[in-house]
Order: sequence, then structure tokens, then C-alpha cells
Amino acid sequence: MALQLSSRQWIENVGKVIGTGPNFKLFREEKGLKEEDGLSLFMKTPGSLVTAGTNFISPDITEFICEVEMAVIIGKRAERVSEAEAADYIAGYALANDMTASSHWDNGRFKMFDQMTPIGPVISADKVRDHQNITLEMRVNGEPVQKDSTASMLYPVNWLISHISHITALNPYDVILTGTPSNPKVCAIGDVIELRSPELGEFRHRIALVGAGERYEG
Repeated sequence: MALQLSSRQWIENVGKVIGTGPNFKLFREEKGLKEEDGLSLFMKTPGSLVTAGTNFISPDITEFICEVEMAVIIGKRAERVSEAEAADYIAGYALANDMTASSHWDNGRFKMFDQMTPIGPVISADKVRDHQNITLEMRVNGEPVQKDSTASMLYPVNWLISHISHITALNPYDVILTGTPSNPKVCAIGDVIELRSPELGEFRHRIALVGAGERYEG
């Protein structure tokens, strides 16, 4: 049975959101990481996902970082799959903002808050010719701040799926965040974030505080 990914409600079916990084070569160089330093994995809650034009974040977050990423949506159960067969388990791709609550680095909650992963419309896997040649760009209030290609990943998508599936089984609708380019941006309440990709389209959202009430339909 095909996954229903055409409406915003698909996120209600997500069981896991798995983040990865640092994965882009220039970003790793900026952080002083070598290839042998490996890759980090982390979990975000399904409640972190939001598809609407406004994401409402907790007032407990006093500083946060925005990061454009390509999200991979899993289409069927993947358990200990090989890198060669990993692409067969992909249902689609989307632009996502893997936000980090940098004010909570020291208490382990920096990736756990609700509505901290705004995600755009899903592009079916059969519409994407090469997921290792996807341009990712982020603009904040119209200003370009990040731009790179998934060709710059140190750990490619198929490797990520295989690697993660040997740690935990992946199920339909699970989301993998594949890492951000260099220069992630410290943002502020009221900022409008625009994620762009010639291959994956565009997605805009506005950052607001919980209880602010207003919505932005960018």
C-alpha cells in the first residue's frame, strides 16, 4: 500500500525522526572534524515536525539555530539493509529546517522541543533523478545564508539508511535528516525562513512563540 504523502497530515504517521551530522565536508572542516571523527546520530520526536507556514516554539528557548537539510522519508520497513539496496526503501524527499535549541546545549534538550523541524512538501522518490546531486539553500528574511549540494556529503544517503537500519529498524513514514551545509544561522522570533532547491521546490515558514496566535502562510 502506497504511503499517503500528498497532504500535510502525513506527519501524523511518523514514528521516528533521526538526525545526522555533521555530514557536509565544509561544515566539518569549519568545526575542525576529521573523517575519522565519524558521524553523530540523534533522535527528535515526531512532535518536532510541522508542515504549516508557522512553527510555534517554546518560550523556554532563548537561542536557536536554523539549518537547511534534505529529509528522507522511508517507504517500507528497513532492517539491516545493504547500502546497495537502500534506495529501494525511500518513499520521498523534502526540504526541512533541523532547528537546534542552542540555549539548551548543556542539558541534552537541544533537539527535543516540539515544532523544531518545519518540513516542506514531499517529492516522490521516482521524481528525483539523483539524491546525491540536490542543491540546498536557506534564506533568512530574504538574505541567503546557506547553499551547498548533497554531493558534498561525506556520508551519502544510501550509506545513512543502511547504517541506521543496522542500529534500529526503520518503518514507513520515518524521517531521516541528512545533515546541513556550512554556516547554519542563529535566528530570532519573527524571522521568515525560506528553504529552496531546484529539485525539491520551496518551503517558507515563520518562527513564532507558543501562544502568539498569528499564522504565516508563506
